[in-house]
Amino acid sequence: MTKPGDSVQAPPKAAALAPDAKRDDGDDSRNRRNRILDGARAAFMRFGYERASIADIASGAGVSRTAVYHYFPGKEDVLRAVVDELHAKSLTTAAAALEKSETLEEALMSVLQAKFGPALAVVTASPHGEELLDAGNRLTGPATRAADEAFLSVVIDALVRHGRPDDARAVADTLVAAAKGLMWSGETHVSQPQFEARMKRLVAWLIT
Repeated sequence: MTKPGDSVQAPPKAAALAPDAKRDDGDDSRNRRNRILDGARAAFMRFGYERASIADIASGAGVSRTAVYHYFPGKEDVLRAVVDELHAKSLTTAAAALEKSETLEEALMSVLQAKFGPALAVVTASPHGEELLDAGNRLTGPATRAADEAFLSVVIDALVRHGRPDDARAVADTLVAAAKGLMWSGETHVSQPQFEARMKRLVAWLIT
């Protein structure tokens, strides 16, 4: 309670608070979306795409199902976002590895690992890995093809930068196709160490 003669401090103007409030709301929204994607990855790895539910995703993210639907119309859209993020991170990692590389062998090994390592990690870490890859390819066809083309450009750039410009696109295409095949042994995926050893032999064969 104020006494006579006391000065009363005016509250901050709403206009002065507006920029910070908007920024906080945006940060909260991004954080919540990221939590949902984290929850989705955990649910898909644990239950597989078909069995995982929006409730599982919401539970893993610590949000309500309504919150999930605020960002994504359905489970397919959540998976597309997860796959899009995986592609973006792989491409960023590949491009950064190329910039740091000093030899063709180093460039190709690091770039191919950036592309196929995360996918192989999903397959080998979850009993539903192959189902997840199949669902991702089926539901994100155009985006996946665009990501594959962007990655191919990085491999072409690696060949050109390190002195192998002749037929660079054809060589890159063959190399990527071969690396994809090296992930398999019969009808099962190989381990990460096996894949890396196979890639080393493939790249050594190419550069000799």
